[in-house]
Amino acid sequence: MYEINIKKLSINKIDFLKINGNIDLKSRKLKFDISFEDLLVKLNVPIKYLFINPDRIYEITKNTFVIDENGKTYSCINCIFSIFIQNNNIRFNSVSIDLIMENVLSELDDIKVNSIKFKTFYLNGLYYSRYIKSFEFLYNMKKNISISTYNANEDKKFYIDFVITSEVDSNYNKLSNILYTILEIFMLIIGDIPTIKNIVINDNINLYFDLISKYKPKKMKSYGNKIVGTISQITINKNNLNKFLRFRKETKIIYDLFMNTLNSDEYIEIKNCNLVQIMEGMYKTLINSNVQLYSILNNCFNYSKASKKILSRRDKRKISVNNKIDTPIFLYKAKNHRNYLSHLNVQEEKNVFYNLENPYAFWKLSLCIRLFILEYLRIDYNINNVIKCVIDINDWAVQRKIRFSSKKNKK
Repeated sequence: MYEINIKKLSINKIDFLKINGNIDLKSRKLKFDISFEDLLVKLNVPIKYLFINPDRIYEITKNTFVIDENGKTYSCINCIFSIFIQNNNIRFNSVSIDLIMENVLSELDDIKVNSIKFKTFYLNGLYYSRYIKSFEFLYNMKKNISISTYNANEDKKFYIDFVITSEVDSNYNKLSNILYTILEIFMLIIGDIPTIKNIVINDNINLYFDLISKYKPKKMKSYGNKIVGTISQITINKNNLNKFLRFRKETKIIYDLFMNTLNSDEYIEIKNCNLVQIMEGMYKTLINSNVQLYSILNNCFNYSKASKKILSRRDKRKISVNNKIDTPIFLYKAKNHRNYLSHLNVQEEKNVFYNLENPYAFWKLSLCIRLFILEYLRIDYNINNVIKCVIDINDWAVQRKIRFSSKKNKK
């Protein structure tokens, strides 16, 4: 049950006013009615602000604290309300709330944090349970991380609890960022991040908020057919976390763009353009800044024994470029696709990915980037899993009779 009746409200966490209203935790909506007299006398908000300076109302009510009919407390942080005047009452209806915390009257920065739990799940639990193990390890002398997995037969989901505990009180963002980093490594190995069901602080404070897009998995049933390795102490440990953090620092926002591209609902043509640019930026940042795009694509698809398995005979079919029949069509299309969509010059004739070529290219480009990063970081994966992923992609193309077109786009 997400919609709850609320009976008391405060804007300072001390003085509470009796009201009638409700709060919807799932959609983070709060609405309540208050009289002109209560607004002026009990909340000490001048009525003139309603008509002359509504921004002042926002400043006063941006953090609102409520108590429900059962005595449970909620902190609504960074609220924006629409305000309607009805007879002698004023209706406050939230337009947005950044964060709701259950079981506490506080602002997030004021809470002393020593434990954070991410409660998450994957669909199609039976498949994922083969590749994700329960384990724990020391992140440093005062912080411990545990990953606990369990199946729920009634809903066929595979649940994973990520927990970080600290012997000393810490800042919420500093602790939670470690868990988010683990999710980012999940993206490399598993191909999908789990859905975050809710976040619990200190075992009793539940958070309700909207995740930024890079941590939102696609809203579709996942079958685990992008898994290239196993989640265990061998792949996720203090050493690999530190290597990944250094990699994130070296490449700045490139990995954020990669996660956003995989998890967004953009046109897949744009996604493929982004993936080629991500590959280009990553290679120039980490390996060699004086290399042309075609060579980067060629090098990335030949970076390791596993990445060499990604392109099929169909992908390597040679086409004529500058009167030389020596260019694999997949690499040629990838290069043109990036240039054409980056510049959006419709006067140019380019051979780009068309129609069903786009999801096919998306899977292969994203797999290549994941393997490139895993190889660069020396994080273990299984080449047999990579081969299985590639076979699944190739079979999909064969069933749909996809053959790369050599035609250029029309002016």
